[in-house]
Amino acid sequence: MDQNEKAFQKQAAATASAKVIGKQRKQKLVRYVKNIGLGFATPKEAKEGGYVDKKCPFTSNVNIRGAILKGMVVSTKMKRTIIIRRNYLHYIKKFNRFEKRHSNMAV
Repeated sequence: MDQNEKAFQKQAAATASAKVIGKQRKQKLVRYVKNIGLGFATPKEAKEGGYVDKKCPFTSNVNIRGAILKGMVVSTKMKRTIIIRRNYLHYIKKFNRFEKRHSNMAV
C-alpha cells in the first residue's frame, strides 16, 4: 500500500489481522471491495490495487445517492477531485431557438 498522506491510510471496513498457517505467521492483507450496482462494474484497480480513498464508492462505505450525471473531464489538478463540463441547450422563447450553454462542476 502506498502511504503518501500525513496520517496512516487504512480501509475502515477491512481488518488487517494476521493469519496463522502452521507454525509460521503470515500477514495477509484484506481488501474491502463491493459492487455498487446501477450497471457499474467494479474496476480492476479497486479489487487488486493498494490505494485507500474514503470517498471511493467501490472501496469504502460511501453510498451512491441522487442523480448520475455525465460530463466531459476538464481538469484533474486537485487531489481526489475532478472538474467536469456539462453541455446543454437552453431554449429562447422570443427567437424560437436553442442556445448552447455549459456548466462546470467539481466532483
